[in-house]
This record gives sequence, structure tokens and C-alpha cells, in this order.
Amino acid sequence: MADLPTRPVLVVSRQASRSDVMRSALAQNGLEMVGFESSEAAAAALPQNPADAIVIEVVGVDPALVPLIRQIRASILHAAVPVILVAGDPNSPLVAAALDAGASERVPRNASAQALSEVIKARLRSTAAPDRPAKGRGELWVVCGPRGGTGRTMIAANLAVLAADAYRVALVDNVPRFGSALLAFNLPPQTPTWVELTSIGPEEEVFDRLPRHPSGVSVLPAPARPELADSVAPAAVGAMIIRLTHPAELVVVDQGGRLDNGGIDMLERAEHMVLVGTPDNPGVFALLAWLRICDQLQIPRQRVSVLLNCVLPYHQVDAERASKVLEQPVLTVPHAGLDGVRSLSGGEPLAWRQPGNRWVKSLRGTFAQISPPLATKLKH
Repeated sequence: MADLPTRPVLVVSRQASRSDVMRSALAQNGLEMVGFESSEAAAAALPQNPADAIVIEVVGVDPALVPLIRQIRASILHAAVPVILVAGDPNSPLVAAALDAGASERVPRNASAQALSEVIKARLRSTAAPDRPAKGRGELWVVCGPRGGTGRTMIAANLAVLAADAYRVALVDNVPRFGSALLAFNLPPQTPTWVELTSIGPEEEVFDRLPRHPSGVSVLPAPARPELADSVAPAAVGAMIIRLTHPAELVVVDQGGRLDNGGIDMLERAEHMVLVGTPDNPGVFALLAWLRICDQLQIPRQRVSVLLNCVLPYHQVDAERASKVLEQPVLTVPHAGLDGVRSLSGGEPLAWRQPGNRWVKSLRGTFAQISPPLATKLKH
């Protein structure tokens, strides 16, 4: 089949014999089968197994089927792929619910594997391989750090507040197991997070659904409950972040040290990466390791701003020495003092409550060095 390149097909089938027959039938059409024995297993592996088509055998009661379909449709990689249900009873409530959730079509279980393979082939001929959603005109900044305790969330929140005086700004918490943006902006626990907002359709505007802080920042928090951390595919969170770059002029992402929640995609697509560390020996060498990851990802160093944040009132490494070790220019902000501690505990970003604070003035200067064009409209 010279006119159709080999394309992966994800198949969920509980019958091993049927899987073997399906694998052979797909191979005859130049398709590669990636098989799973349950919807739960397929859902867990979906982010690491991009497929151009998905076949799901509907058998009995399957509470994970509809969530799997929703996860597929929320994924950057799978939002547009054909999802074919193989069902003994095509009119069952479960099949109807799966179709409502986004499955493309259903075929009877007595259809041969070869016939099903031909259906997949025909759908792939008429469907272009899915692309990542297009980024909008708004700038995307990713504030990240190789470890916790560097003041990353405080930096991200206050950068967003500084920009909100002049621009439409969204701050996204992409650290799913902590929900620190809820605390940084003192938002109520029932605030909609990206768990609730993944159901927003493509025609709806995500930005208008975000809670707006009095500082002017629209906030998209991570879930406050740790057990919800894995309930949304990383690709879905990434898709929402990219959607925000259309209505917002600046999107600031608070990205933790783990990059398995869509972080690599964010780093590659961001205009600026603000790498936050502490001015001590462990902090500097952790930054060095992170910069080497950036080099492996072929992220230009010009897009990386290294920021040493004095989370303690003293430091061991000055900016000049750190710059030599990292082979990268280094920015610094001083210790925020007692006012900074109070702003964290009270959930009131310092740039909002005390714009004249010396730490805020220093961060404003840092903002200007990261992006001189955006800084021209900031209040001074």
C-alpha cells in the first residue's frame, strides 16, 4: 500500500485471538496495531502512544469507556482521529453514551477483521494526520524550576500581576499535585480548575470561564485535590494553554520540575522560559542540569532567562559566579523580606498590594530584561 504510510492504530480488545487476527488484517493495509486489553490500560498509555485511529471493542459493562472517549477528544494528538466502536448491540446505552462523548461510528461485532481494517483505511484516507493546535498571537511564558522551594509560583504570579496592568493576562498552574495558584491568589477551593474546564467545546472561549483576580489576572488553577492530578490528559491541559494564547496577550505558566504533564511541549512552544533557582551551590547545579535538558531539546539559550531568587536573606553564590558556571547570563531578585512572607500566607501577590516594594521593583526590571517590547507598557 504505497499511497498510505504505516500509521499506528490503537485497538482495545479483550479477546487475544481477535487481537491477533486484527493485527494481521491491519498489517495487510500498512497499519500497525497497538493493543490493550482494557479501556483503563488504554487511557493510562494514551499520552505515550499517539495513534491515527482508535478501535474499541464494547463488551458488557465498561465504566472506563466513556472517560476514555472524552480523554481522546481532549487530547492534542487525538482530538480528530477516527474512533470506531465494535459492538454486539449497537443500540445499547453504553454505545450511545460513547457516541455522545465523541466516538465516530459503530460497526457490528460480527464484521470481519479485514472489513474493519478496510473501514479504518477508508477513514484514514479522508482524514489528515492530526496537528497540534495553532498557537495564538499572545506570548507564552513558562516559569519553571528544577526543584521546589525556589519561589517559582511567587515569581510567576507576580510577573502576571505586573503585566495585567497593561495586557489581558492568564496564569496557568501546571503543577497538578499541589494547586498552588489557588493559594497564591487566595481563590476558594471550589474555583473551576482545568479538570472542570476540559469539557469546554472548541466553539467556547476558555478565557471567559476563568476566575478573574482583582489584580486583573485570569487564573487557571490546577486541582486542589491530589487524587485528581491524573484525571486529565497532559495533552488536554496543553491544548487549553495554547487556546488561551488567542484571547490573552500574555499567558504565564507555572511549570514544575516534572515534565511528564505536557511540560516539554510547553517549553518548546514558549517565547520565553524563566528558569528559577536559588543562589546556592545545589541550586546553581540543579539549574545547570536543567539547561542541559534544554540543550538536548534544542531550545535556544536566547529564549531562556535564568533567574536567581533569594528565598533566604543570604546567599552563597553571586550572579557573576553563577553565570560562569551556567555559561548563561543570570538575573537576580533580592529577598522579599517580611512583606513577601505575608503576601504568600495571605494569598495577595506583592506586586498587587505593594507595587513600591523593592522586590517588586527588582522583578519589574527583570520583566523588562525578559521582554523589552512588553515592558514598554508597564506602569513604573
